[in-house]
Amino acid sequence: MRDIRLPTLIAAALLIASGASAAEIKVVNANALTIAMKEIAAEFTKQTGHQVNFTGVSPGLVDQRINAGEVYDIVINAAGSMATYEKDGRLQAGSRRPLARVGIGVAVREGTTLDLSTVASTRKVLLDAKAITYSDTRTGGFSGINAAKVIANLGLTEALKDRTRIVANGRELIAKGEVDVGLYNLSEIARFPGVVSAGSVPAEVQVYINYDAAIPATNTAPEPALALLRYLAQPAARPTWTKAGLEQAGE
Repeated sequence: MRDIRLPTLIAAALLIASGASAAEIKVVNANALTIAMKEIAAEFTKQTGHQVNFTGVSPGLVDQRINAGEVYDIVINAAGSMATYEKDGRLQAGSRRPLARVGIGVAVREGTTLDLSTVASTRKVLLDAKAITYSDTRTGGFSGINAAKVIANLGLTEALKDRTRIVANGRELIAKGEVDVGLYNLSEIARFPGVVSAGSVPAEVQVYINYDAAIPATNTAPEPALALLRYLAQPAARPTWTKAGLEQAGE
C-alpha cells in the first residue's frame, strides 16, 4: 500500500527549507522539459506556496538570454552550455546538477505502427519511407542535429539524403500524410495534433541530449529555487518525466 504520509513529509521539509514566505521562482529552460516541469511544479506550488514561472525556449535561445545578462532564479539547458556557464562564473559554485535527458523517437501519423525493435527493423522502416523529416537546426534546437546523428549511426546518411526534408513544420507534413516518418526528440512528438510516437530508436543508435540545472550566480536568495530542484529530482516525479518522453537523471 502506498504510504500517503511521504508526500506530506516531503512538502513539510521543503516548506521549512524554503523559508516561511512564498517566493516567485523564475526559470529559463530548454523547452523540451517545460511540459513535465510545469506539471511537477504545480504540485510544488500547492505544497510550498512558491510560484514558478517558466520561460521555455530552444537551447540556443537560452544561451542568448543568459549571454544577454537576463536574470533568473534557475537556468536549465543542455549540459554543454551549462558547462560553459559554469566556466564563465555565471553559476553558483556547486549548484549544477543533471536533471533529465531525452532521446530521439520516430514520429508518425496517428494510427500508424512501426517495428523499431531492432537496428535492422528500424533501418527497414526508414528505407521503406517515401519521405522522412527532422527539425531545421537553425531554430536553435538540438533535435535535428541528433536526428542526423541517428541516421549516421544507422549507416543511412547517403541512402536517405534525397528523401529527407529538413524543415520547421515537419510534424505538420506528417499529419497531412505528405511525409511518412520524422525523427524528433521524444518529448516533442505528441505536441502536434494527429502525430504520435511510434517509439524510440534502438539503444545501439540512440543519441541523447542531457539537460543540467543550476542556480545562477545572480540569485542571492536561492533557497526556494534549490527546493524546486530537489522536488523536480525526487523519485515520485519520475512518472511525470516519463509521460513527457524524458528520462529523469539517475534512471
